Amino acid sequence: MQRSPLTCSGFLLLTLLAAGIAACAAPRLVPLAPAGDAPREGVAIRTAGLALTALPAPWPGSPADLARSVTPILLHLANEGEAAVFVRFEDFLLLDSGRREYRALSPLEVVTILYGSAASRTEILPAIHRHPFLFHGYLSDPFFYPYDPYHPYYAQAPYAWPPGRDIIRLALREGRVVPGHRVEGFLLFQHAAAGTAPFTLSWAPRNPETGGTIATLSLPLGLSAT
Repeated sequence: MQRSPLTCSGFLLLTLLAAGIAACAAPRLVPLAPAGDAPREGVAIRTAGLALTALPAPWPGSPADLARSVTPILLHLANEGEAAVFVRFEDFLLLDSGRREYRALSPLEVVTILYGSAASRTEILPAIHRHPFLFHGYLSDPFFYPYDPYHPYYAQAPYAWPPGRDIIRLALREGRVVPGHRVEGFLLFQHAAAGTAPFTLSWAPRNPETGGTIATLSLPLGLSAT
């Protein structure tokens, strides 16, 4: 009996399903409670008026398989003291049980690792948006687009976002945190999936005037494939 070939929609569904399974299989960092388990609400540590909380949240953005290239962890930083503190990527460090170090990466470094650098915006647009009939509009292009009030010739392609937009949007940001304020975002480390658990996340913010370490906050982390 001859089998009917997969339709285009069926093939696309299988491809997306396979990609989703592969993304879910990528290990990620999760906080560990003193008992060694991963709690649902996260783990926090406080000292010197600073609070560092690691949350067991998976990466929700694009690319879905980000954990195959870098190691993200969702952090919540709160300044409960009386002086401003500066958040800098260089003040974070990840160590595995074999004492191997993993550096925190800036969002732009991660975008460059995944996508490289584009010389112009048109090089990173989907191919369909660069089509002469679809770039500016519909039937008005390419002959009448200089006179189209809705799709002028200088308009950007609709719904075209540069690669790594979610990485920039969801990542932890560097900057000053004044007393009573807090920040939250994904800190992105060098790929640590092959490291030996448990891990230790350290944050050692420095005084911007003296350069001395204000405090060192450390949290235990583990790897989870779920």
